[in-house]
Amino acid sequence: MKKTLLVVALLAVTAGTWAKSQGREKDKPSKKTPPVAKHTADSGSFGIFVNGKRIGTETFRIEEGPDISVATSEIKVDDGTGKAEQNSEMRVDHNGNLRLYRWRSTLPTREETVVEPNEDLLMEHITPADQKKIDLPHILPLSTSILDDNFFSHREILAWRYLATSCNTEEGRPHSCWRGMFGVLVPRQHIAVNASVELVGRSVIKIKGVETELNELKVDTGGGLWLIWIDDKMKVQKMAIPADRVEIIRD
Repeated sequence: MKKTLLVVALLAVTAGTWAKSQGREKDKPSKKTPPVAKHTADSGSFGIFVNGKRIGTETFRIEEGPDISVATSEIKVDDGTGKAEQNSEMRVDHNGNLRLYRWRSTLPTREETVVEPNEDLLMEHITPADQKKIDLPHILPLSTSILDDNFFSHREILAWRYLATSCNTEEGRPHSCWRGMFGVLVPRQHIAVNASVELVGRSVIKIKGVETELNELKVDTGGGLWLIWIDDKMKVQKMAIPADRVEIIRD
């Protein structure tokens, strides 16, 4: 009760002080702190192709702020037999530590998963289609990367992390790289794995009929090999899972 009264008293004092201040300053122009602008690191869409046929699109935006960076994404898939719609939001602080990850499905079922720090581990709050909520703790550091199923922009963020921590650069191009190992969490599978990332080198590949020279990365998570081609502006132009005949191409 004493604490409640103290809060009320403080609010009253603050309100009175603010009112007097407004009376003195009402003729002066207000000074508002301008919002800190966020830098858009990348935005656009990826086409998702299986056996050469386009089955879906991921639309994404990655924004960098002084304290928090935010990556948002929406996926729509229609493979001819069913439709799926999902979206995600990931918030990371300036140290690279996870602040929040949220995944939602609206089609074919309504589901949600939220991952957030809980002291020195990550807690996953799962709401499946039957709406019976489950909490699943992961004994993982807050620096763990999110690499969720179907969100290819997460692979781009992992590629940036690798190039920033495991490569030297010259004239904007990575070189003298060594293999990077990253702990990642896959919320849709509720598992943690290790991702090995390596720079293969410069490769000339065809994208939309045009030959382009790009940096080729190889990503191995133990469940299949990924190839990622990224340009000198650090934007992924193409990804592939050769074993599954899956390609992801920037629109």
